[in-house]
Amino acid sequence: MSTKWEQELDLMRQSRREQIMNAAYELVLENGLISITIVDIVKKAEISRVTLYKYYSSIHEIVFDIQIRILNEMSDLLGEKLKGKNGLEKLHDYFATFVRMYQTRPDYFRFAAMFDQFYQSSYPTPELEERYQSFTKQGIDLIEHIIEEGRVDGSIRAETNPPMMAQILSHIMMGTTQRIAARNEIYKTESKVDSEEMLNYLADFLTTSLAAAPSQA
Repeated sequence: MSTKWEQELDLMRQSRREQIMNAAYELVLENGLISITIVDIVKKAEISRVTLYKYYSSIHEIVFDIQIRILNEMSDLLGEKLKGKNGLEKLHDYFATFVRMYQTRPDYFRFAAMFDQFYQSSYPTPELEERYQSFTKQGIDLIEHIIEEGRVDGSIRAETNPPMMAQILSHIMMGTTQRIAARNEIYKTESKVDSEEMLNYLADFLTTSLAAAPSQA
């Protein structure tokens, strides 16, 4: 059992990490990933470079921690809201929660879009790659489980391939939401369709397209 001092030390360390991540997060949203430096982060966080290096050895580690924190929050929220009675209803709950996240946390998707673009061809280290992929796998596994549940209970088309469809649905929802979030101001002027309405329509369309025919249910 840890002592009170050790618990306080852990809280202090976590608070400092959060301070560094929050500073980097704001800088990325303001200037993009390619532009920020360690010097920028320590100035924004109001700490010394020595202090920062006690917690992180590179910008990559900070950025990956931010992205994983975002994915964790998304995963927690999505998991809590799946109240549907069958697989299809849970899938619709998943999409609806995804849309609500865009409404309340659009900058999460802006950050994720910049992250995906910056690391589009490779990961900085095998360790970061393994850690990050373990989190993304959780999201895919959740969708795959919902689809399989729907196939079993008869609410989702029996011929649906859960692993394949989980990947497709994840890319469609995340990719569309990221693009809208990243270009939101321009999108308002170049489109006659409201972005939130479009995401809700997409969620309904994807759900309906996977619904089993009445004779199968």
